[in-house]
Amino acid sequence: MRLNDNKRNTFGAALLALLAASGAAQAGALQVSPINIEVTAGTSTTVENLENKGTTVINAQVRVFKWNHKDGKEMLVPTTDVVASPPALKIQPGGKATVRVVRLLKTPIEGEETYRLIIDDIPPPPNKAGDSVSFAVRHAIPVFFQAAGIKSQLAWTARMNGADLELHVVNNGQLHARLAQLTVLQKGATVAAVNGLAGYALAGDSDSWKLKAKGVHAGSTIEIKAATNDGPVDTTIQVQ
Repeated sequence: MRLNDNKRNTFGAALLALLAASGAAQAGALQVSPINIEVTAGTSTTVENLENKGTTVINAQVRVFKWNHKDGKEMLVPTTDVVASPPALKIQPGGKATVRVVRLLKTPIEGEETYRLIIDDIPPPPNKAGDSVSFAVRHAIPVFFQAAGIKSQLAWTARMNGADLELHVVNNGQLHARLAQLTVLQKGATVAAVNGLAGYALAGDSDSWKLKAKGVHAGSTIEIKAATNDGPVDTTIQVQ
């Protein structure tokens, strides 16, 4: 199941919030912060803040999953290594709540451990026949428990697949890379770009993109630029 926060933060293509059906009245509006949690060495507890910006009561379910990759796909796996408390809560309109996220493992962290905090805003059933139907809204917050001093180490390749430019990045470091504003340039001119969040390359894993890049072909020299949590990317490679 492919995941992302904000842009690709969903189950399936990403854990995008499922929108309430058209016509649903006074739907609850759950806001969460932060949208990305990084916990440094020596700390085992962090918090997530919830607020009901809507006009109806929010019933939320809270869970933590291990976040990893298998066969190039991002997966969520049940875990008891990290837990969230409380696992369920009710927030009145205008009300706030706090969820504690606790790492129960006593072993020291080596490198980085990656999880997703899943918060489901579960709507009540319709009161009567003919009422509008609402759908659960899901938030998927990345949670990283990190050893001190770790870094990402990105290696890029590119190849043509028909008319598409396929970019591939492998993270050989111990720190995840959160890639945003991914831009491909040729001779100083932008030929392809992914605005906002482009994706994650978790430690020891990879990510890829298929882009339309006019004028790029096998043998072309391209420059790749991006912003990451570990500093900017600016590298030049040859398209295979």
